[in-house]
Amino acid sequence: MMFHFDEGYMAIPDGWKDQTINIISSTGTSEAGLTFTITREEMPWGMQFDEYVDAELGKAAKALNEFTIVEKVPVQISGNPAHQVECTWVAKQGLMHQIITTISQRNKAIVVTASSPVKMSETQKKQLVATVHTFRFVDRKD
Repeated sequence: MMFHFDEGYMAIPDGWKDQTINIISSTGTSEAGLTFTITREEMPWGMQFDEYVDAELGKAAKALNEFTIVEKVPVQISGNPAHQVECTWVAKQGLMHQIITTISQRNKAIVVTASSPVKMSETQKKQLVATVHTFRFVDRKD
């Protein structure tokens, strides 16, 4: 199987899974800013997409201090069902404000998380949501 990434691609053994994490930051310095994190997870066998999203939110509620869902809405991303969840929680460094978009793709969940170390403005939220909605799947045959 060919494994593709920004800088190129390489052949990997059959049965290996893509568990990469991509992090994109609004700042080029060491100071905290807005970030996008993109992760990939296989959904458990027999679990529906909505069940998976709810289970992951339940895990977050147990693991993250003062985890609060501000809004949860179903959306479509690249023609696929998705859930967009705005949430806040308190990390060691202080407030975290996130918009987590979980996208269904066959038996996988692609999770795009926009994070801010301070409360996002309405304009920032609109821009981040608009950016996530530009996501498109690439159909690779390898």
